[in-house]
Amino acid sequence: VRMKELFFTAQTAIPPGVGFPYYGTVHLLWLLAISGICCCTACLLRRQEAAVRHRCLLLFCVAGLLLEAGKLFLLGETGQFRWHDLPLDLCDLALFVYPAAILWNRPLLKEWMYSLNLPGTCLALLFPNWNPLPPWNAFTILAFSMHGLLLLVPVCMLASRDLQPSAKRLPACLLSLLLACIPISLVNRQLGTNFFFLARPSRNSPLSWAAQYLGNPGYLLIIPGLIALIWGILYGVPAGVHAAARKVRRK
Repeated sequence: VRMKELFFTAQTAIPPGVGFPYYGTVHLLWLLAISGICCCTACLLRRQEAAVRHRCLLLFCVAGLLLEAGKLFLLGETGQFRWHDLPLDLCDLALFVYPAAILWNRPLLKEWMYSLNLPGTCLALLFPNWNPLPPWNAFTILAFSMHGLLLLVPVCMLASRDLQPSAKRLPACLLSLLLACIPISLVNRQLGTNFFFLARPSRNSPLSWAAQYLGNPGYLLIIPGLIALIWGILYGVPAGVHAAARKVRRK
């Protein structure tokens, strides 16, 4: 296959054997680039005034929306659009949650960003389900770039303390997630899609490993445990660090 012919080819039409492996050179380079950009940008923005940070964060959100719109445009123009390309996954919904959280400054929206979108984005980057695509494919570039922006926004907000997580808001976040799963499950049933990975596990992810032992839908049983583990890290580790710092200051 001539690789340049696959540049605008979506994953559903990609022949086997042209993708990139997990944690191979391509994957690691993307992770390093995204991590470096996030760290450098967060350090630069935290020194700026609140109004400047606000405009920059909104610019990042607009860039993410444009990338998603560009992906949908390419899929439509090339006749490759499928129902599973609708922006209904957790990371896709983050594209709308982020600007709403920044514009309206709602604590619950910011908590959703930190407790659900941030770990979801990290898992997507660590276990990209678009890796059957060639590394030079347009949709590979769009996927990594969009998820990089989804990571960039909360990292910058955490660095500048524009986002201050509170475990007290976790029950509301969990309830809203459970409520969101209801219409998403109905959409999956009607369209044969797999939004939120409720119909089947993502390939080569922790969910697929669980499915080997628990089957489908048994793999869904590990999701509460994964959420508890992730939240324990996101909220427990900072709380422990702050408690240790207070003890040091008292001494």
